[in-house]
Amino acid sequence: MAAIFSIEVTGGEEVKAGLAVFLKNLTDLTPFWRDVFAPKYFGMVQDLFATGGRARGGGGKFKGGAWAGLSPTYRIWKNIHYPGRPILVREGDLKESLTWYGSQLGPGGIFDPHPSFVIAGTTIPHGKYHMTGTKHMPARPFMPPPDPAVFGPLLKQWLLSVGNMGAGA
Repeated sequence: MAAIFSIEVTGGEEVKAGLAVFLKNLTDLTPFWRDVFAPKYFGMVQDLFATGGRARGGGGKFKGGAWAGLSPTYRIWKNIHYPGRPILVREGDLKESLTWYGSQLGPGGIFDPHPSFVIAGTTIPHGKYHMTGTKHMPARPFMPPPDPAVFGPLLKQWLLSVGNMGAGA
């Protein structure tokens, strides 16, 4: 004899509505990219500019590493022509292009969210040379790959929060 299994859910329409919102958010992460990812990620990028490339770990402590220093000749030239400007900042256009202003990046910034991925970067021409280096200059990456240990929990929290909003609808 076959076993019969049934489930009765009280408030079934609310559950269905909540599940529909949750499933939609699983297939369209555009709001996550804009509202959660971008402020956090570009904040981390700005932190790299502020610390000379030293990434912070948990508790605000540095994980180590830093961008390579300027060559002695260039350091002297830069101190004369751009006194007080930190490494990777001369005119400021690269740093400005990667500053998040609530819903968009500064001039020259690229932020293009899609349902399952996001494209982020800068159109400032010298950015690529800083990221990869040249035969005359070491790489000073200012846009690291997003850390799953940071963004995974944020995505989980966001999915749960939007799922809960839909369940109460």
